Amino acid sequence: MTDATAKPKRVGARIMPARKTKEKRKSKFNAIGERYDGHYFQSKAELLRYQQLTAMMAQGMIIDLELQPNYAVVINNQKICSYRADFRYKVIDELGRTLRICIEDVKGWKTDVYIIKKKLVEALYGITLCEVPASKLPAWADRLAP
Repeated sequence: MTDATAKPKRVGARIMPARKTKEKRKSKFNAIGERYDGHYFQSKAELLRYQQLTAMMAQGMIIDLELQPNYAVVINNQKICSYRADFRYKVIDELGRTLRICIEDVKGWKTDVYIIKKKLVEALYGITLCEVPASKLPAWADRLAP
């Protein structure tokens, strides 16, 4: 039965219209998500950065790569929002000692909400979030967040 010939469903006293077939939802900025290595990436740029980071991990430059670490923004014991970065990892030296922890977000576009959340997270956690520009990803192939 097609959508045009689908019969309305009777629910109680109301008649509900027939359901439409699910259309693939477009992302806000026309990014195309992909599955890779058992993970879902919101954009091709995010996937490319993941591949760069896994190559750096194989070279022994970084360890403990995490995808989508979450940070709760809580003020006066009230949760305001949460922020989800793209990646978090540890930069190590040649002896395997942790030099610093980096939190990255691949950005093609900065929304007002993102800018506010970034400032809140940096202030609450005392960290610096690194933005990796999606348009300049090839130049970041062997580059780590400052």
